[in-house]
Amino acid sequence: MEAITRDMKYVQDFIDQLSEAVVLVAPSMNIAAVNQHFLELTEDAAFLKGKSIDEIILRHKDGEDGTLLTAKGFISVKISEGLLPVKGDFYRYFILKEQPAIVHSCQEPLLKTLMNIVPDFIGIKDGNGRFLFANEFVGKLFELPGFDFTGKTDADLAEIKPFFRDVFQYCIETDEQVWQAKEIVRCEEFVPARDGSTRFFDVYKIPVFNPDGSRKNLLVFGREVTEKIESRVLLEESEARYRLLAENAMDMITTHTMDGTYTYVSPACETLLGRKAEELIGKTGYWILHPDDEDAARNSHEQLMEGPCTATVQFRLQHKEGHFVWLETSCKSIADNTGKVVEIIGVTRDISERKKSEEMLRQSDKLSIVGQLAASVAHEIRNPLTSLKGFIQLFQESEQLDAANYYSIMHKELNRIDQIMGQLLLLAKPQAKSYKKTSLRELVEFVETLLQPEALVQNVEIQSDLCEKLPLITAEENELKQVLINVVKNAMDSMDKGGLISIEGKMIDDRIHLTIKDQGCGIPADRLARLGEPFYTTKEKGTGLGLMVSSKIMKEHKGELKFHSEEGKGTTVSMILPV
Repeated sequence: MEAITRDMKYVQDFIDQLSEAVVLVAPSMNIAAVNQHFLELTEDAAFLKGKSIDEIILRHKDGEDGTLLTAKGFISVKISEGLLPVKGDFYRYFILKEQPAIVHSCQEPLLKTLMNIVPDFIGIKDGNGRFLFANEFVGKLFELPGFDFTGKTDADLAEIKPFFRDVFQYCIETDEQVWQAKEIVRCEEFVPARDGSTRFFDVYKIPVFNPDGSRKNLLVFGREVTEKIESRVLLEESEARYRLLAENAMDMITTHTMDGTYTYVSPACETLLGRKAEELIGKTGYWILHPDDEDAARNSHEQLMEGPCTATVQFRLQHKEGHFVWLETSCKSIADNTGKVVEIIGVTRDISERKKSEEMLRQSDKLSIVGQLAASVAHEIRNPLTSLKGFIQLFQESEQLDAANYYSIMHKELNRIDQIMGQLLLLAKPQAKSYKKTSLRELVEFVETLLQPEALVQNVEIQSDLCEKLPLITAEENELKQVLINVVKNAMDSMDKGGLISIEGKMIDDRIHLTIKDQGCGIPADRLARLGEPFYTTKEKGTGLGLMVSSKIMKEHKGELKFHSEEGKGTTVSMILPV
């Protein structure tokens, strides 16, 4: 032991004479000796006590450059090393030359400014929990502006600032957890404020170990996330309120994935459908959807998937007891910041009673129309029947009459009765329909060809001008022909002296407008309002049922008939149809 001591004294005298900073390291890698130049470089001999070389020197990849950790900060150094025999063992020596061009001391203005302007928590501790560095943010956070944290532990700080005792104690506990985990740990830490509020930090703790596995440094980085946490809390509270409302609402509230799969169903499902929410979650609603409503449901879903929008659809779902329930759902599609739909929210209510009321109203309307028709039919048919009855009585009373002439009149009266009954049947009797893609251009050309001979006789010219890009429509072709024929024939009948009938077709706001304009006598305003009433007509031999049938057909095609007329100038009829 004495020999080693004598050798160490000799070594100390030797390194003190050198002009460079020198540190001597024992085989255990602990610092054995340093010279005066090294002490001047580090500025604090006590700082070195008990440290290993790896705790104060961080070597760069090239091995020659490194960073020296001092009591005041970091210094960039050039490193050279070698072995020195010290009585029976080899000690390693390091010669450090400060690189004045790149000084990393925290006292240097540039690095100090960079470290302190960062609005984040930055701290470096040694393996025993003592601070080696803390930026200005830390001082302000713990009400210690300008305080030198070097050498202080969290326990020391708890005594200095008792208000933050719980925070420092939590730091001690989480630091130890990081050392035990031996890996980077991310956690949330909180710091109370004097006003009663709390500041939250997203913290990364990075442990650094010596080659022998002992603790070296703990790097701590924390970013304030108070606003994010408060927003998250508000969102959670909002979601809790939303769930409370959803679970107590009479309407069924649902959320769906993009393919319509239920991800949430409120308890009202059991009231509406007799089914628990779990029976629907993870499935689409198509398995209990009424077959007749599938197209409407799919069309609504496709509309929602085109982008964030709202849609309302009526359909029937099967109750657990087997019957179908009429429902109405108002849906909204939710998109992410790229515009892609990521979720669909629906609010569904039972409209069975509304449907019953609508059906009763329809029945009431039908009864009203039946009463109206009955009175009109009685009046219209009584006239020809009276004529027929009179002729029969004449035949019975006289055999001298010219029967042939009377037979002709009787035949016309019977034809009129047949015409009236035929149009009434068209209104009342459900017709077998065949909807298919239909070209309005071809339909107009057909009607033109059909009516051209009659138009020539009446000195009427029919001209058509349809937009070349008119799309096909889904329609019952024969019914639309019937409407167009009826409108064009009415136009022809209104022009006693002949004239021009123009047919134009164009798109306006996603609907096709087919306009038929004549140069006839026009219709007075008081009569225009009554067009479409049964047996109301402006023609001498008309029944008034033609326009009523036409209006019915247009409504079945989700379209409408519009009339504009000026007496003495002519009439314009617009057939408006959806694409």
